[in-house]
Amino acid sequence: MDPFHTSRRIAWVCTGVEVYGIRQAVLNLAGGLRSRGWKPRIITLAHGPFADECDELGFENITIGLEPPPKLSGGLTDRVRTGLELLRYRKKAVREITRALGREKPDAIHFLMPNLVPLAGLLGKTLRRPCFWEMPNYVGDGYPMDANKRILRWMCARYNIQPLSNSAFTASTLGEGKVSPIVFHLGVDEERFDPDRVIPFTRAEIGIDEHAVVLGVFARICPSKGQHLVLEAMARVQKELGADTELHLALFGGPTAGADALRLTEMAEQAGLPHRLHLLGQVPDPERYYSIVDIAINARVDPEPFGLSVVEAMMMRTPVLVHASGGPAETVTDGKTGWHVPAPTAEAFARGIRRALDDRSRWAEMGHAARTDALTRFSLESMTGRYERIVTRKLAA
Repeated sequence: MDPFHTSRRIAWVCTGVEVYGIRQAVLNLAGGLRSRGWKPRIITLAHGPFADECDELGFENITIGLEPPPKLSGGLTDRVRTGLELLRYRKKAVREITRALGREKPDAIHFLMPNLVPLAGLLGKTLRRPCFWEMPNYVGDGYPMDANKRILRWMCARYNIQPLSNSAFTASTLGEGKVSPIVFHLGVDEERFDPDRVIPFTRAEIGIDEHAVVLGVFARICPSKGQHLVLEAMARVQKELGADTELHLALFGGPTAGADALRLTEMAEQAGLPHRLHLLGQVPDPERYYSIVDIAINARVDPEPFGLSVVEAMMMRTPVLVHASGGPAETVTDGKTGWHVPAPTAEAFARGIRRALDDRSRWAEMGHAARTDALTRFSLESMTGRYERIVTRKLAA
């Protein structure tokens, strides 16, 4: 009998200020494991909305009450200084976490943010437990001689940390080392994101004509997410289409009152399309809005590590147009479940929109193929099963 299955305890170490994608990754996996009889425990270093959400969802949550750990940023001198601060921070955090856990130790430690690598590693060493680092983002190239990657690889080997990368692309950015990342695609709750069960919003509630073609971007409003590129591309294509087809762009994300949102509004006015741009803000129930979207778009300018919204759209039978760099190039099958755009430019997205419009008769077919693919590869059920196998093998070894 596997001794692990007598306790099945995993402790997530979180900063407490995680944003949507990372927060949802924690809650999805922890919730999936809980449904299988595991006992997830979520440790938040700082007070914040995430800790409150964990409490509301009934997770066993421990809030340590520290400040969030410092992030490495700035020039080389600033990064070295921050690195020393992290060393001091981790000792205090490990001491407080160990005290909070008391006698009931977890079987393994799970964490996501890269600035928690030294903390979680020391915690795992102190508790004599393996660690799993679910990499939410790619490892950047901002250090001379890839010093950051070398240090991360050394820490993984030194502290028995197994990296789990959300895509093959993310795994490749850590580089070769004694410990190689396991590709661990994220999963989406297939019951929550089920178009046959969701109570949808209607276009009338948003103020969009039923015969219009609606493009939708589910992301925080900022230049790196590429909403301005999609808007410019839409304006170009709309000029070619004339009055025969009416294009709209719906943006689900905030902030809707900042400089970036104002810039988008001005762009729409200058293009003569002020009523075709819809700033709907961050929505707590995105699954209800896919009924008004014909084509979901992920336009992130730099490589997207995974793109949870891409898989959510697929699960809702919505074909996806993506900048094919990073995770979306792996999750979306070009011409079958969506379309690839080779570069993050307005012209490239315009070509992608034209191609999608040419496939209009196939949208329903592509949407069904997208959900079928998502159920097979990116469901909460499949993700949880993969995690169980990975952890069990690690503990047995």
